[in-house]
Amino acid sequence: MSLTEAEHVFAGLHEDGINDFLTAFFRVRRHHLRYGSSFFVPATNASETRMDAIPFPNVPGGIQWAVEFAIPTVDFFKDSSGGGMPSQLVLDINHLSLHTRCVISLVCGLVRVRDHGDDRGHDDKPDDKPPDRQAFGSAHVERAVFDVWAIGHPVTRFTGGGSGSLGFAIDAVELVDITPDPLESLLECLIQTLLQAALVDVALPFRSLRAGAFSLTLQRGPEIEDDQAKVYGTT
Repeated sequence: MSLTEAEHVFAGLHEDGINDFLTAFFRVRRHHLRYGSSFFVPATNASETRMDAIPFPNVPGGIQWAVEFAIPTVDFFKDSSGGGMPSQLVLDINHLSLHTRCVISLVCGLVRVRDHGDDRGHDDKPDDKPPDRQAFGSAHVERAVFDVWAIGHPVTRFTGGGSGSLGFAIDAVELVDITPDPLESLLECLIQTLLQAALVDVALPFRSLRAGAFSLTLQRGPEIEDDQAKVYGTT
């Protein structure tokens, strides 16, 4: 039986090549890794994406926030991380591990309160004016940095006729040394959601996969083993 079985073309994508692709992609599209409200990101550009502040009662302008990921690196099965991956995660065949760093920032101290006049009732007449508001406390930024490990798998997105792209889906995230456990679980849930969203637009087109002089129309795969994503198809 031939290596390609019923298919005509085989291509093996080594993890080093995928990491080169991720580095090149994010260096010119840094805005996929940096998000923030207006305090941190005045306007969307090639390096960062402006988002809305988080609305909350009595916080004028909303809660100002920012999230940034380092360029991720992936490791295909088998595990070659050198023991760096947390023991809570297991890298199985057809899966990959991902390592990055996440920085979450918040602006604190911008709460506004009603003055003492707010303690007095009023009749809600048309000519009533709401009590004045005043700021207290000084604004400051709090940041937390997380070392992030994740397990995921490749996904194929077909556009018809064997064309499409390869992407990544995150199955689980592990943060190290966060206590108590409920806080760790909450942060892992948040970061998994944000990381998956950041990776949605990261895709390697099938047309970029070549075996020698032949382009590849995907029919089977990717299957991950031996530090490669193996794909099979026709020319």
